[in-house]
Amino acid sequence: MTPSSEKVAIALVGGGTIAPLHAQYLLSSSTCALVALIDPFPPGENLASQLGVPHFTTIQNLLESSPRIPDAYIICVPSSLHVQVTEDILNSASPKVILVEKPFCTDSKSGEQLLELAQRKSCEVLVGHHRRFHPSVVRARQVIERGDIGNITAISGFWTARKNDGYFSLADWRCSRSAGGGPIWTNFVHDIDVLHYLTGSRVARVWVIETRSRRSHTNTRSDDLVEEGAAIMLQFANGVVGTFIVSDNVASPFGWEAATGDNPLYPPTLVKVDSYRIFGTHGTLTEPDGMLWKYDAEYATKSGKELGWNVPMKREELKCSDEIPFQRQAEHLAEVFKGEARPCCSGEDGLNAVRVCEAVIAALEAKDGLPITLQ
Repeated sequence: MTPSSEKVAIALVGGGTIAPLHAQYLLSSSTCALVALIDPFPPGENLASQLGVPHFTTIQNLLESSPRIPDAYIICVPSSLHVQVTEDILNSASPKVILVEKPFCTDSKSGEQLLELAQRKSCEVLVGHHRRFHPSVVRARQVIERGDIGNITAISGFWTARKNDGYFSLADWRCSRSAGGGPIWTNFVHDIDVLHYLTGSRVARVWVIETRSRRSHTNTRSDDLVEEGAAIMLQFANGVVGTFIVSDNVASPFGWEAATGDNPLYPPTLVKVDSYRIFGTHGTLTEPDGMLWKYDAEYATKSGKELGWNVPMKREELKCSDEIPFQRQAEHLAEVFKGEARPCCSGEDGLNAVRVCEAVIAALEAKDGLPITLQ
């Protein structure tokens, strides 16, 4: 086991789109060391060469030849391979901690079996819903917990943008729903985790209507084509209700990446916009722009009016830290490995997000507008 004063040795598994971001913040981490990259394909080998990190084609190759065995692993292979690759590592390397990129899995049954295996292997599973570490989400959680907006009644959100044709032609799996493509598995899975985190509850029921489809993906079976979007109504177990609009074929700034600039691949908006609205009995908070709306209590007192819609509202722009989510996620992984923290986003949290996505997909396939209740 790594002494508490040493950096935690991390191996990246997969060298695709998200791997360079993980690598960047592992290399700059004060508590983690990137010691290996495992990937049998050229992009992974090329990335390892660029980073100056030892490259291995398989986990067995690493275990047999690496002078330093990793303490923990970050899984960033295509979504449909998350469970298989994580199981291989659990069975071969018996790590103490594994972080699996989102979505945790592409079917909840295999995810449940993976968590059972991890428990038997005494491995802590984290899921890469890094927005939980974003300063705006941290701020929102604090505002809610302090009671600044009272009791949450409802929540709404958007993920709306236009993915260009090159996005799909670059990787065939992005056109296939069963392979984890489409805005529900790729984008909404992040958003639903944030909504779970902010409401402090999980979704218990969904109603879904699909948006119009305007694309054609000729290399994918018609019964496996990804959706372009949906209107989703949500009921949470604690009684909060919500709505969400998702579409990857509209020109819009109302989505996480545009609103935050969180991903360097996608430019931020020039003015602040929101993608989440949290409605409470004492106020409303919008994020990630950090606007808190409340009735003007001072005005109400001076005018002798009861707080309500006949009293002006005041808008306060809240401040937050400038921490980088991927950097904070890396440090958190080390904290969990050392026993200094519990997972901020556990395997069960990741599985709950998957269950909601499964319910949304089931509703899209049913095309009847009827509710789907989650178990």
